[in-house]
Amino acid sequence: MNRIRLFDKLNEGLYRKLILVSAPAGYGKTTIVTQWIKKYKISTAWFSIDTRDNVPNDFFTFLISSIQTVQENVGKQSLELLNMPETVGLDYIIELLINDLLEIEKDLLLVLDDFHLIHNEQIFKTISFLLEFKPKHFHVAILTRSDPSLPIARFRSQNEILEIRSSDLSFSENDVMELFNKKLNLEISSNDIKLLDKKIEGWIAGLQLVGLTIQGKKNKSEYIAKIAGDNRYIMDYLMEEVLNIHNDEMRTFLLFTSILEKLSGSLCDSLLGISNSQSMLESLERNNMFIIPLDNERKWYRYHHLFADLLKKRLIIRYKEEILELHKKASIWFENNGMPLYAIEHSLAAKDKKGAMHKISRIIDHLWETSQYASVLKFGSLFSEEEILSCKSFGIIYAWSLIVYGDLKTGQKYLHKLENNTKEKKLLGRIYETFNLLKVFSGDVESAFKYSLLAIKNISNEDVIWKSWAYISNGELHLLRFELDQCMQSFQKAREIASKANNPNLKLVAESKTAYVLRLTGRYNEAYKICKNLLDFFNADTSIEGFRLDVLSSILYSIIGFIQIEQNHIEEGLKNALKGFELSRKATSISFKGYSTLLLAESYYKVGNLNQALTIIKGLEEILDEKVAQWLAVLVYSLKSKVLILQDEMKKADILHKQEIQQDKNYAFEKYFYHVSIARFLIAKFKSEEALVLLNKLSAGLKNDHAIELLIEVELLKAKAFLLINFKEEALNSVLRAIYFAQTENLIRVFINEGEEIEKLVKDISKDKLTKSSDSLDLISKAYLNKLKTAFEFEERQIKMHFAGDLSDREIEVLKLISNKLSNKEISETLYISLSTVKTHISHILSKLGAKNRQEAAEIAVKKRLF
Repeated sequence: MNRIRLFDKLNEGLYRKLILVSAPAGYGKTTIVTQWIKKYKISTAWFSIDTRDNVPNDFFTFLISSIQTVQENVGKQSLELLNMPETVGLDYIIELLINDLLEIEKDLLLVLDDFHLIHNEQIFKTISFLLEFKPKHFHVAILTRSDPSLPIARFRSQNEILEIRSSDLSFSENDVMELFNKKLNLEISSNDIKLLDKKIEGWIAGLQLVGLTIQGKKNKSEYIAKIAGDNRYIMDYLMEEVLNIHNDEMRTFLLFTSILEKLSGSLCDSLLGISNSQSMLESLERNNMFIIPLDNERKWYRYHHLFADLLKKRLIIRYKEEILELHKKASIWFENNGMPLYAIEHSLAAKDKKGAMHKISRIIDHLWETSQYASVLKFGSLFSEEEILSCKSFGIIYAWSLIVYGDLKTGQKYLHKLENNTKEKKLLGRIYETFNLLKVFSGDVESAFKYSLLAIKNISNEDVIWKSWAYISNGELHLLRFELDQCMQSFQKAREIASKANNPNLKLVAESKTAYVLRLTGRYNEAYKICKNLLDFFNADTSIEGFRLDVLSSILYSIIGFIQIEQNHIEEGLKNALKGFELSRKATSISFKGYSTLLLAESYYKVGNLNQALTIIKGLEEILDEKVAQWLAVLVYSLKSKVLILQDEMKKADILHKQEIQQDKNYAFEKYFYHVSIARFLIAKFKSEEALVLLNKLSAGLKNDHAIELLIEVELLKAKAFLLINFKEEALNSVLRAIYFAQTENLIRVFINEGEEIEKLVKDISKDKLTKSSDSLDLISKAYLNKLKTAFEFEERQIKMHFAGDLSDREIEVLKLISNKLSNKEISETLYISLSTVKTHISHILSKLGAKNRQEAAEIAVKKRLF
């Protein structure tokens, strides 16, 4: 047949973002596109979609695998990340795919066949993203029975879509004549052709079936006259005719194998108890019997969906009693061949719910460990509550999945029922750990703590992954209660148990959380060592490759970078902190990605880049879920408070500090950071006595809890508060205590960030060290004091270079006179320059210093000691 008009139209689509072939079943969507590809020898990746492909990770795994049949090197990194569910974002994975596609030189067409079977919004969004940013030599054709939820209207308005509809695909009377008389040599009269065209209205599937069934009929006109009714009726009639033209063996083969969504020779042999299924599949393909190969090797096939539906209808009519047994056989074959999800679906179709649940129970731990919660919820929807509760291992993971997806009420209902009917310690322990998750999500920390203890008590050490998570969650709860010694013990236990499991992610979580507590207790060098050793371990492990390695190592780079910056190795530290942040963007875990982002913001604060720190904080606040990561939300609040106060944004800081702290709702971790921030705010408002009352309480508590990092900050704030009321001796003693706690870990930036007042006190202590002796002075390292002094001096030079480096000598002179409160006229007379020249100099000074007016420029000059 001459379909050149459609071929030309499809060729136009190669210059658009999308080719959309949308028409009801049986209009030849697949056929026309296949013929076009063959005629023009277009390099094509073909993805035949089924209903199972509505899980985003599965969908894009199959999509990329299809592309790799043509371009084997495209999408390798993306596939690797897709195998780590809920670890990285889909948009990032598609960005990687697009980058790979940019590297190929030849045109490539991706065909998404039967796209109407997709209803997942995430898939629609990600396909839209791919269409928006794909390279021009990568083309996408979507074949569908209904228009998908894509930006079709916008593409249409921008002339970026080529649409082929049923009106384009329908056979004309001439097409019908060509099909029957030229291609099939049936010698149908023109009157019969007109009658066929009128009855079937260009519907290609109907015409094809007529062509199959009319052959051998003596009276073709009489046969055509019998065809009547709508498309569905015509199809039913013609299908009976199709089955009648085959022998009994092929007829049985077609009907029995219609229960399968995908067919292979071995599978069909097992189903029918024969040995020639492969040759029968190939025969069906040769004779255009609505069968589609799914791979180049012709190992797997599927029937055209419409054809399969019609076969199933006839299977029910003719062999209803055989259907359950067929599904049982299919289930056994899939289970024996390592395809458990298909095995489960056929068990369910065989009404063998008990067998299906048994199969689910064998893979449920794997689904949990790989975070395949969507699959768990899908299975759960197929069973009654009683059936779910009958398999406790599944019920627990089902409740966990419900909680993760936000259905806390239903998750809690299942947990209570499971708890009341479970005696086995292993399962009870898992129930308690899931209760712990529920209580953390609902913000009930004390109840969560109770359940974490029960989980630890009941989960055996042999249940390695669950036991490790139990200790990790217990450690996090101790952290919120600010019980740092117990917190460290729990994380240490988690590390010991995790070392027995070949689970890098578990090892990373346990080690990184331990590193944070070490930092909080002032043991920076130990924290650095843990992270560096684990990073070296990951890099040396050949089983961890590519982007999985990047995701795992991101948080380690972030921690290492922050520690390096605190110890004043700024260039290397910023490089690592930025690297960790960039790598962490691939993750989807809020706490995982959030911590790397916070560490970068803290790093920018440490080096004095307050604007950049605040920008990153604002971005972090948008994604942070305080219930999921309470400790992280507290740290973000604390850092934001510091930055706002340093930027003299006191109104914004005041609003931030007006949140209510209640004894029964807020936890020790939050209270400590909140009260340190309040004390800093009071000092900035010159309310030193109020600040000191608060700081003295904090100092005693932090010392008792061994929270050295915060204690150093508190002592430095006390020093600043004492200076405001001229208690210099007390201020010196506070700085001495801070130096004593910081010197063994070589902490530098914590002093520099507190500014000029602390620098002067450090210099005074350094002088005293040379001439005096006391219990407190004798404990201080002279070498460390010299490091601090040198760091302050270097910082001062850097600030002068930054703020004054662009100022000319004359502008420096003008700025000095502004600082001495001279008017423009007085400056003009002092420097013997015109008034307009003075105004020009002042304009340049304000611009270079980023000041709003003369007074602010003078304040910057004094604060930064520019002269």
